[in-house]
Amino acid sequence: MRKNARNLLLQGLAAVLLAGGTLGAVNVTGDEANASAKPVPHATHTPRIAAWPVLRTGSRGTDVLTVQHLLAARGHAVTADGTYGKKTAAAVSQFQKRAGLRVDGIVGAKTWAKLTALTVRSGARGHAVKAVQVQLDLKVDGVFGKNTASAVSQFQKRYGLRNDGIVGPKTWNALIGTSTPAKPKPATSATALARQLLGKRGITYATKHSKTVDPRSTAYRNIHDMAQGIGAATSTNSHVGFKRVQLDPRMLKALITLHDKHHYRLQISEFVGGSHSKNSRHYRGLSFDANFINGIHVGSGAPHKQVMKLCRDLGATEVLGPGNKGHNTHIHCAWK
Repeated sequence: MRKNARNLLLQGLAAVLLAGGTLGAVNVTGDEANASAKPVPHATHTPRIAAWPVLRTGSRGTDVLTVQHLLAARGHAVTADGTYGKKTAAAVSQFQKRAGLRVDGIVGAKTWAKLTALTVRSGARGHAVKAVQVQLDLKVDGVFGKNTASAVSQFQKRYGLRNDGIVGPKTWNALIGTSTPAKPKPATSATALARQLLGKRGITYATKHSKTVDPRSTAYRNIHDMAQGIGAATSTNSHVGFKRVQLDPRMLKALITLHDKHHYRLQISEFVGGSHSKNSRHYRGLSFDANFINGIHVGSGAPHKQVMKLCRDLGATEVLGPGNKGHNTHIHCAWK
């Protein structure tokens, strides 16, 4: 009898302990289940953490200019010339010492993180704004106006960031860093190539014409419409009137090659829009005009001859620029 009672008691205690353990597990599992039930952001809306470039004495280019402007924003007397010389290295070392970083004069991930630990938004002025404008290939005037805000918003949208037009830590990282996504399959269609071009930070597109006024046919609108698969629009008051044409894949591939392989930054002033000669290849989607190369206006010191030669090497059969009638301020590359 005692044995049975003891067994019953032990069974009861085991049941209580098991119930307690089970209840505990339900509470934990329940919380985790609620957490996992929350909607997960789509992968395309989750920005990658980009790898910061490493800069040291001897480095040159846009990222060096950005460092120099950010140092100036922190009160360091640095000339923004795009060359990482002794003065820039010394300023970096001073900044690192003040920030409690390892003092080596090299700008790596930790130094970038400290340099960009500031927020820039509409209405701001100064060197930090210039750093943003350098990265977006805009006019570097140090004024965060409508054009800069618009460019920042477009960049954020393209890179899956919160589209607020404000440059904070995540936007700084995406602007300056280089992510390493899986290598995409080579694009072949004009639509796919246009989409690929929109991801190239070094290629920008004019938002107005030099001769005609038709917002549907600017270079900016042309490439966006092409990326959506609806074709690029010609100008209403051009020789051919308003119509939609396909941008030639060979031309789009050439632009990608100029950017990716030869590292040229270009501003495209026209695709099929604007007003040209009656039989212009522009109207057939076979050519582009570029008025800025590496941030320098064509005809005012831009390396236009090198780019023109590369266009010929890439299959262009009509290449014009300074010295050719009507082309002193831009280059023209056309395919047949």
